[in-house]
Formats: sequence, C-alpha cells, structure tokens
Amino acid sequence: MSSPCIRRFSFSFIYFLFFVEIFNNKICIAQDSAFAHKIIDTLTSPYFFGRGYVNNGNAKAAAYAADRFYEYGISAYHGGFFQSFMMDVNTFPGKMIMKLDDKILTTGKDYIVSAESKSKKGKFKLVKIESIASQNSDGSWQYAVTDSKTILVIDDSTKVGGGLKSLLKTVEEKSCFGAAGFIELNSIKLTMDMSMEVKPWMHLIVLKSAFNANAQTVTLDIQNKLVKVQSQNVVGYIQGTRKPDSMIVLTAHYDHLGGLGNATYFPGANDNASGISMLLSLARYYSNIDHRPEYTMVFIAFGGEEVGLIGSQFFVQYPLISLNKIRFLINMDIMGTGEEGIKVVNATEYKNDFDRLVKLNDEFHLMKSVQPRGKAANSDHYPFSEKGISCFFIYTLGGISAYHDVYDRAETLPLTKFNDLEKLLKLFIDSCQ
Repeated sequence: MSSPCIRRFSFSFIYFLFFVEIFNNKICIAQDSAFAHKIIDTLTSPYFFGRGYVNNGNAKAAAYAADRFYEYGISAYHGGFFQSFMMDVNTFPGKMIMKLDDKILTTGKDYIVSAESKSKKGKFKLVKIESIASQNSDGSWQYAVTDSKTILVIDDSTKVGGGLKSLLKTVEEKSCFGAAGFIELNSIKLTMDMSMEVKPWMHLIVLKSAFNANAQTVTLDIQNKLVKVQSQNVVGYIQGTRKPDSMIVLTAHYDHLGGLGNATYFPGANDNASGISMLLSLARYYSNIDHRPEYTMVFIAFGGEEVGLIGSQFFVQYPLISLNKIRFLINMDIMGTGEEGIKVVNATEYKNDFDRLVKLNDEFHLMKSVQPRGKAANSDHYPFSEKGISCFFIYTLGGISAYHDVYDRAETLPLTKFNDLEKLLKLFIDSCQ
C-alpha cells in the first residue's frame, strides 16, 4: 500500500495533467479559430475585390491558395499547383449609377444588376407592368408594346401573367415588350449571381423599401463587359503512408461574385472564404509529420464555381488524378456558422458513410444535428457525383442569413462551430482509412 504522501502526490499530478490537457486544448482551439479568421479576413479584403473577374480578384485568390499549399509543404502535380481553364463571364467593371427621379440609389444595398444585363445609359420613363397588361376572358394575358425609352416596373407581389416567376419568363421571351429593360422589386433581399452570357436588356433588382412608388423616371449609367478569362483550379496532395494509391479528396471553391462597378464588391466570407479556410486548415494539419494520413490526401481549391461549377467540371473532364482511386470526396462550401448543425448533400446516396458520420457526431457530441439531404447539383461535388464517385457536400446551418450579398462579411461571420466541425471532418476522414 502506498503512503498518504505518495497518494496525495499521485492525485495532484493527475489533476495537473488534466488541467494541462484542458489548457492545451483551449490554446489549440484558439489557434485554429484565429487561423480561420485570418484567412477569411484576408480573402474578403478589398485587395481581392470579391474574388471575381474585376481587378484580378480571382487570380489573386488562386495565388493565395497556392502560396499556402507551398508554405505547408503540399506537393504539386506536374510541377505546378494550377490547372488552368477558360470561360466567358459577364462583368460590370465600369460606371454604376442608378437614380430614381433625383435620388441616387446605393449599389449593393438598394439595388443590384442582374448578372446577364447589358450596358444602359440614359434617362428612362418608368412604366408599371399593370399599365400595359390585360387579362382575356379565357384567363390568358396580353400586353401592349412599349418603346426603348421606357423601363418596366414589376413588383414581386404582382398577379399579372400568373405571378412573378411566370411573368418574368414572358417578359424575357417577349424582349421586354420593346422596353430597354425592367426593374424587379424585391421585398426580401438582394441576391447576386453570375452569368456567362449577355441578354439585350437591363434587368435591375431593387429592394422595395428603397423604391419610390411615385417615381416617374430612372437614370442609368451602367457598363457591362463580357470577357473571356483564364481561371484555374489549385491542386495539391500529400502522399499516403500506407495506401498511396487510394485517395481522400477535400475540395472548396475560392471564387466569389466580384463587384459591381469599381467601388462595390461582394466579400463572400461564408461563401466561400469559410470553405477555403477549412480546406487550408485541414491541409496544414495533415501536412504535419505527426498527422500524415494512410491514404493520399488531395486538396483542390476550385475556380469558376459561381459561374456554373466550371472548375470542377473541367477537373472531372481532364483529371490530374485517377478518379477511380478516390476513396471519398468531401466538398466544403459555407462553413462559417453551424448553430443548427450541418446538412449533408448525397446522404441518401451514400447511406453507410452518412450513418458513420452521424455515429461519430453522436459519440463526440460535436454538432447539434447532422441532417441528410439527397442528390443536388448545388456545388462542386456534383460533377464527381455524376461520375459515380462517393462524395458529400457539407454546409453549415443557422446563424447569419447573408448570402450572395454585400453583407456576407468577415466581421459578422461567427465561425460558431468551425472547430467542432473540423474535428468531425478529421474523425470521418480517419474512419475512411
């Protein structure tokens, strides 16, 4: 039997080790969180201008990801991290002025320009769609022709033409009934997008709260430019220690929406600087000699996602790796919240893998919920999924509602469950091995 002094020393030492472990865990979490914030702060800064195709933001973001790969000792395929491809993108690099009567509206906050719009300059008469529409006895609609000196106004609550969605389709099919374009009034939020084509009219989306219903004219000076740009995927890998011919692939897109004019840009903190921060955090972790994986780990930062999954489609068409050697692919897009858990696209396609993910979460109590979703063509996992490659697209739930707008900023992105989600991803990756 040990003496009381020895027992007291033993318990004291155990408590000491316990508190040291807690302290070290807190330090690691703080460092991980600070690491993620630093990446997101950087990628959402004015220098990157929304990581689009004005002010070279897209190329700057790709270079940033490649520099981090190099810094962590990630290996490159064929001597370089870039896989380049070409695409068309409609941009708005020049003037961006919209004025209702004498009131200037604020770009990004009061209005946005729909991605397919063509340049327009001049003063136009505002014409409400109701004033040129009439309903026939059989329920169909007919419309009077207007002229190129007018802009149509369409409220999102309109009943004309069978409601907004149906009406907008008719307006485009009929080339705006001769008008120079149309204003779509939105009562909820402004949501920007991107386009690879230009249509022969101006389509403006204006918050209803910023629109004067009594306004008579709109003055526009908005310039578009359809450009053919070179973008790139950023690809690197860590050789597996025991199973180098099998691969775990981690992906996230680095591009975003760029800007409107030369002063307003879309930061894209949650979409998808947060995903890139998770990708880089995992790349840094697995590059550490103490965490080298059994499987080869491939890291891909995709370009062209916002334009239409262009980078991931190109990679699948011209792969730098053998696609049939992919054990599993995890695509990370919108990683910045998580108060309500995560959603897993393709959960119903790969049920055993999803069940394993849920079991790990239940065991370690990391996320509030791990919710299944079926197949969806909503991010860069999809081209791989179409090739029969086992893959998930994971995104966080809850928190801020900013999405594809000027409010998706680093300073308001909470990263509430970033560290717990990273831990869950590591556990799942380890379980694949």
